[in-house]
Amino acid sequence: MPAPSLAFLLPLLLTSPNPAEPAPLLCQTGVHHVELPATAPIQPSPACISPGQTTLINFDGELVPGSLALESADRFTQVEPGTSSLKLVPSERLVVGEQLQMTVRFRDTAAPTSATLRLLVHPAHAAPLVDVHRQTRGVESFRQELRALEEKVRQLQEENARLRAESSGPGGLTGLHALDLLDDKNYRARELRTSVKVSPTSALRLGGPMSSFRAAGRIAVKLRLQNPEGAAPWTVQDASLALEPRKGVELKVLEVWPREPILPGRWLSLVVEAEVSGVDAQGPFTLRLWDAEGGRAVIIHGVMLP
Repeated sequence: MPAPSLAFLLPLLLTSPNPAEPAPLLCQTGVHHVELPATAPIQPSPACISPGQTTLINFDGELVPGSLALESADRFTQVEPGTSSLKLVPSERLVVGEQLQMTVRFRDTAAPTSATLRLLVHPAHAAPLVDVHRQTRGVESFRQELRALEEKVRQLQEENARLRAESSGPGGLTGLHALDLLDDKNYRARELRTSVKVSPTSALRLGGPMSSFRAAGRIAVKLRLQNPEGAAPWTVQDASLALEPRKGVELKVLEVWPREPILPGRWLSLVVEAEVSGVDAQGPFTLRLWDAEGGRAVIIHGVMLP
């Protein structure tokens, strides 16, 4: 029998079956390359942005000063055009799932003379760097993409090794012991009733006690959510835990359970489990959960770890 992860052994969890996961969103973190053809494309190239996260867009030529046209620019915390770059920091006034169009014009006469991007608002994932090239890409552009792919492969290899280790041992508390996740020093719990704050843009309500748990190299956050009356059913797709004081520090989420629909007016207890190896911090963290379409997110600030 495979060894369960920490999330499955926490008390008071629901035991409903886990349905098939919906398809993931297109947004991914990492360097995003955009190659513009000489003729205008039918659809603008997409690029992901997220509230509170910085996205830097680099262009392969100088821009015409004042040529930036950005939809809903007043709902961005920062919009800073440079000689050949653009820095964007969206605010939480942007709606998750929203699509905004951005256009700039180049100083030179090379084709194309302008660049248009379609900015996709994601609840947690944003491209930190978007490289925009016209017609051709240089050698360094391919090297950057190769490095990003190599890092992704390394992460997948670590994930596969972890899954093999967890599936080869015994189950229950014995399984936790076999994985060195059960010991007196590292198994702790913390009540989060007073520290957390739900963002006003959250699609679901937080109710009842909220707790965090820690084992060796693992943490789990347990919460109870309600889908408002009259809303469509909501099913969690994924989650993120980002450290609030230090930008770019994010825990690796291992599991969100259970992945079943929350019907209108109903409550559901969820557990988010993540790795904390190499992260010397107790919080506060921002917890984000989103559905398959990415349009309805839950954002909770002030999550503390034991």
